[in-house]
Order: sequence, then C-alpha cells, then structure tokens
Amino acid sequence: MTKPVKTYLQETLTKQLKDFRDYESCIENEWGGKKRLFKCVDVKLEIKFCRAQMLFDESLIESPVKKKIEMIEMMYRAYNALINKAEENGYSKLENDYRCYKYKNNKIAIVCDYDLQLSNLKSIYGKDKDVVLFSVEELFRLMHPDYLEAKETFKKKNLDIQFKRVSFT
Repeated sequence: MTKPVKTYLQETLTKQLKDFRDYESCIENEWGGKKRLFKCVDVKLEIKFCRAQMLFDESLIESPVKKKIEMIEMMYRAYNALINKAEENGYSKLENDYRCYKYKNNKIAIVCDYDLQLSNLKSIYGKDKDVVLFSVEELFRLMHPDYLEAKETFKKKNLDIQFKRVSFT
C-alpha cells in the first residue's frame, strides 16, 4: 500500500507549521511564554491575540491548506505585535541565566540560580506586573527538610518520584 502523495501546498504547510512551533518555543524561552507577555501589554491586545489564536486553532481543524498557511502568517504578526508592545512598555526578554515558571492559578515566577543574581534580576524584571522573583538557593532554603529527606530516601532506593503536592499539618 502506498502513501498518499502530498501536494506542494501540504508540504509547505507542514514545514511552516513546524517552523511556527519552533518560533513559539523560542518565545517561551526568550520571554517566558504568552502568560508573561500578556502581563506586559494591555488587556485589549491580549484579547486580540487570544482571538487570533482561536481562529488559528479552528483553521487547523477545518480550513483548506491555503487558509491554514495564511493563519500561520497571521499568528507571526500577532506574536510580533505582543513582543513589540511589551518592548514599547519597557519590558525585555529573559536573560539566559533566568527562567520563567507558571505556578498556582497561572501566576508567574522568574527564577535565577544564585542569591547573588537576585539584585540584578530585581533591577531588570522588578517592575513586571504580578511577577515574583526567586533564586534557586532561596527556594532550597524555603523547602521543608522532610521533603528533601524523602527525596534522598527514594533516590537511595533507586525510585524516581515526583511530588505533585505536599500538605503540612
């Protein structure tokens, strides 16, 4: 049984969709993702972006190939609008030493490795709305000793575990 032959448009769509997903991954790394970008721009632009994303997602399901390609181009423009507005508002990409994480109810934390980096982290990202800043060293100090002991115990027994939630009484 032979595979169906892909048309030129279908091959173009496949390549452009892969390139677009790579672009989204870069934005995740460079900016901390859409959630952080939304906090850097006004609500109107966030709504426009979400509407564009909804149209894009719908087009991937039910639109002809040519329309899907047009929608990919639209999403590039939508991301560019978000990034340009964030930069216009004085926000910048995350530096290589910093990472962005979502936690509890889509809140955002920007994390550096060492306490010594915290002052620089605060000077660069301190004005980001609704964002908390941590160092990994600080997070380790906040960690309950029982949690670390449990991780060490499981490691000694060659058990790979990941805690989802810890309740203290």
